Amino acid sequence: MAVYCEMCGKQVPKLNKVRIDSTILNVCDDCSRFGTPADSIRSGRPEKTTGPQISVQMPKKSIPLPPVKQRPRKHKGDDVEKYQVDPDYAEIIRNGRERLAITQDELAMKILERRNVIASIERGVLMPEIKVARKLEKLLGVKILIEDE
Repeated sequence: MAVYCEMCGKQVPKLNKVRIDSTILNVCDDCSRFGTPADSIRSGRPEKTTGPQISVQMPKKSIPLPPVKQRPRKHKGDDVEKYQVDPDYAEIIRNGRERLAITQDELAMKILERRNVIASIERGVLMPEIKVARKLEKLLGVKILIEDE
């Protein structure tokens, strides 16, 4: 009859009853080191271990933290209406990327976008969102967004 360890699944000739994290398991000799032998458990309480004791002292006084300066929150899309993407965005972005001599993959990684998004933008198939356009402007040193009047 095959006997298997309930922790690692190894087939062994005999099992040991061990308490691991308040659960009693039948485990092999190798896995029994992770718990307390069940025969030393009396009345549902594990035997006290005599391992190294760690003492933690809490500070007597808590140090007051300086007040946090709150910045006014910008809501998503607060100033989206102010901007418009330049109609020649595809050419501007491609020229800016080529000027820096980086690939579409490298550009995508730097602005945390997918390569196919960059490729679609450069082909003029996909107009970049304001957030993406700002990242591209900053990284490539180009002007894509035009402020509405």
